[in-house]
Amino acid sequence: PIFVDCNINTWNIDPKLIKQSITTKTKAIIPVHLYGLPADMDQINKIAKEHNLLVIEDASEAQGAKYKNKMVGSLADMAVFSFFGNKIITTGEGGMIVTNDKHLAEKCRILRDHGMTKERRYWHQVLGYNYRMTNMQAAIGVAQMAKIEKIIERKKQIAKEYKEILGQSKAIIFPAEENFSENIFWLFTILIKREILGINANELMQIMQKNNVDTRPIFPPIHTQPIYKSLETLNLNISEKIHTMGITLPSSYNLKNKDIQKISDIILNYKKYT
Repeated sequence: PIFVDCNINTWNIDPKLIKQSITTKTKAIIPVHLYGLPADMDQINKIAKEHNLLVIEDASEAQGAKYKNKMVGSLADMAVFSFFGNKIITTGEGGMIVTNDKHLAEKCRILRDHGMTKERRYWHQVLGYNYRMTNMQAAIGVAQMAKIEKIIERKKQIAKEYKEILGQSKAIIFPAEENFSENIFWLFTILIKREILGINANELMQIMQKNNVDTRPIFPPIHTQPIYKSLETLNLNISEKIHTMGITLPSSYNLKNKDIQKISDIILNYKKYT
């Protein structure tokens, strides 16, 4: 894999940096709709078409989000969704692949079923996996789908509440919202300006933990993971900067407004909570 840095404003893959990362070995571009905000798919698809590449959306964090009034998952050759317990909707674990390509769909069905050919039972022509979803998990997912719009609406309300309160401080940078896409705020994540707030993101998370508020850092950039340490990487300073500055706040759709007020107060007035 070749990693491409993100845009400082959207935190998603920067289309301007994709072209210079393409080599003769490149087969596909995999943009991630990070934290619920769709990537700039028009630009990405344009680049892919110019270089005859596939595009695979990672829509794991953006179930129900829209890009130019089109649902994520319908914007590329294939898309993947996650149904892990903390996602917008869940089946407990696992996920889903969607595509309009019948050949790719059939190949995926074979791979998820031990690589077993459809023409002959218990006959394995390729190396496959046991990735089949159980009927019970599917039933949970169907029930979850019935309330996805309600969940997304509450996620947006939570983001609005956080912004109204935390907007008092110039030390806080909020997630981007583009006029061509819809951020569903899977997790409400902010960036902390240490030079204004007086402490960094990690120090603030420790204070919040001390006051029984669980937070998370922004995901570590992939190129910093031990498994990829030996790979040559591009300059990914923006990804590293966002990770260092970022905090993910409590974001459950059943979060109460009084909880949001308390969490925000700890951030704005952290000195009295130390």
